[in-house]
Amino acid sequence: MTSSTDLSDTPDSPSPLLVPIRGMSCQACAQKVERLLSEIPGIERAEVNYGAHSAKLFPTGGAIDEGRLRSTLSRAGYGVPDGPLGGGSLEGDVGFAEEAAVLETARNRRGFFVAAAGTLALVAAHLTHAPHALGPIIAAPVVFWAGRDILARGARAARDLSPDMNTLVGLGMVVAWSAGAFGLLWPEWFGGAKDHVHAAAMIAAFVLLGRWMEARARSRAGDAVRALLDLTPDTARVLRLGQEVEVPLAEVKPGQMVLVRPGERVPVDGTILDGSTAFDESHLTGESFPVERGPGEKAWAGSINGLGAVSLQATGIGAVSALGRIARAVREAQGSRAPIQHLADRVSAVFVPVVLGIALVTFGTWLALEDTPTAIARAVAVLVIACPCALGLATPTAILVASGRGAAEGVLVRSAEALERLAAVDTVVFDKTGTLTAGEPEVRGLLRAEDQEPERLLALAAAVEASSEQPLARGIVSHARELECERLRAEDFRAEPGQGVHARVDGQEVWLGSPRAAAMRGLVTETVEAWTSELTDQGWTPVLLAVDGVAVGALGLFDAPRPESAEALARLRELEIGVHVLSGDHPATVGRLAKELGVEQSRGGTSPEEKREELVRLGASGARVAMVGDGINDAPALAAAHVGVAMGGGADVALEAADCALLRDDPRRVPVLVQLGRRTLGTIRINLFWAFAYNLVGLPVAAGVLVPWTAVTVTPPWAAAAMSASSVCVVLNSLRLRRADLS
Repeated sequence: MTSSTDLSDTPDSPSPLLVPIRGMSCQACAQKVERLLSEIPGIERAEVNYGAHSAKLFPTGGAIDEGRLRSTLSRAGYGVPDGPLGGGSLEGDVGFAEEAAVLETARNRRGFFVAAAGTLALVAAHLTHAPHALGPIIAAPVVFWAGRDILARGARAARDLSPDMNTLVGLGMVVAWSAGAFGLLWPEWFGGAKDHVHAAAMIAAFVLLGRWMEARARSRAGDAVRALLDLTPDTARVLRLGQEVEVPLAEVKPGQMVLVRPGERVPVDGTILDGSTAFDESHLTGESFPVERGPGEKAWAGSINGLGAVSLQATGIGAVSALGRIARAVREAQGSRAPIQHLADRVSAVFVPVVLGIALVTFGTWLALEDTPTAIARAVAVLVIACPCALGLATPTAILVASGRGAAEGVLVRSAEALERLAAVDTVVFDKTGTLTAGEPEVRGLLRAEDQEPERLLALAAAVEASSEQPLARGIVSHARELECERLRAEDFRAEPGQGVHARVDGQEVWLGSPRAAAMRGLVTETVEAWTSELTDQGWTPVLLAVDGVAVGALGLFDAPRPESAEALARLRELEIGVHVLSGDHPATVGRLAKELGVEQSRGGTSPEEKREELVRLGASGARVAMVGDGINDAPALAAAHVGVAMGGGADVALEAADCALLRDDPRRVPVLVQLGRRTLGTIRINLFWAFAYNLVGLPVAAGVLVPWTAVTVTPPWAAAAMSASSVCVVLNSLRLRRADLS
């Protein structure tokens, strides 16, 4: 079950703000917006993601000049949501992005239909031998109305000395249309160029069609957050003064009683007060089987209630529910930038000026070799075949799709960088308790000093462990309750990772910990060693108990391996990934489990610092290590690993230190996570190869380099079609991740 963790950054530095950006049409736009935002007071740096149409702002610590930010972006033709930056609701931000996508799609669709109608009219005029003077007249609405957005954005970019894709396409359309018009006015110079008006119209039609298709495909790539948000009902049924009242979800407050009928979706996170039922929690865990829940247990927003009516005490509503945190984490991952994108960004920064230079050289060369119409056709083809958009879309669209696919599979990846690192993982290190084992230990034995009463010792241990998050602690508390031991209250509870837990109970200082921790405190005697040996010989985990500095007993706990663990490890071996077990549990207990699961590399009795050192050592040896854990003890190792993976039911500290989280306690999600990283990186590499290869081949062919040896050439209309298809192909290739086999 998911833990109620805060997925925000640490409070030591200002948290980045993720802000939707409207109006970007290519990677050059993203780079321009990034440059503009970085110049705003209060922003240290910005990372703009064209594929996600968002910007991540890193504040300096002072106030961001929001007024200047909005006015600067507005003058450049871009926009951000109303309200505080990054402080709006996730629903509002997603709605803003969706509205912008709808407007962009509708604008491109209208423009395409006008351009297509104009192109067909030009073809009809040509076939009927209508006067050539009609050509520029028919093409004018196509170029200057249907293509007005392209022209306006291109002109704005040129004015700011940051030409972009719109500049190239707009210049190509205007040059082609003008050449056709000049062919009528000065036939002795441009007579052969009068048919270039057809090219101008077709360029607009193909480009607008491509952008329409791209926008639709990109919206499919980024719909994972909306799908998560739509799982929560808009209203909830609450109890007010004994009356059942249906209210908007935003009006529900923590602590209120919420009623959920059979077949309804749960609107909030809450604790069941009355009733029993089975919930379909597949939206969180990926597990299709309903989970039985009763009084005192948790229910999660978005779950589908089975046949029983239940009442809940609301604990998490909207953005602070588990589902809301997952949705925000997915959105933040979608807006992050993978390291592999940096090369494409550097190329995109100089791409448009280089293409303009190639177009000028092409025009001059063919003007010297042939005639003016040929030179114009070659130069226009160079302008419109170039596609920096494909470079800009190569990584972000793959990240968009992969983040959503991960959430659907019950795994959460917090950044694009983590996804890229996952692809390189060749070693997985597992913690034992709560990770490879069920995390539901049972007390199997109790050894004690002769003058100690077993019920009293168990009551003292349970009082201390009631405040601990460790699975072993839950086993001790549960056993004490089953035996109806006296319930005592602990004060001044302290947990020291690797050194046990202690508190004051009934005026006595009570400590519990491992044999290793006991040795550090000087508690080990021959009797303690005998207790430890007897318990470990049974395959049980020893937990020593000391009262006022004297060891008085030892508990033996058994935590059975998860049924899924063997399958998970077998799948990792199939992926050629080495498996290690690293645990603070007694070496004999760890070794017994490792042997049962077929793991050759295992080590027990490790402190949190030693776990971290082992991860550092493995990394230094060249291994790319993923660490899987769930407790406070695992946090240093998770942070030191190449990729840290926290089990969903683990401690908040572990989840905070991790790069990824498994939304349910199932180690079989680990190979799924690795496969997701590999598939994503493979998709990105294909996208980048296509984007680079397309431009490296397309530009020379459009410039007519092959003409002296072959008849292969590219006319401006076909250049526009190729350019549009290039971006669409990148997006469609990324969408394949939605159905990729991750088993």
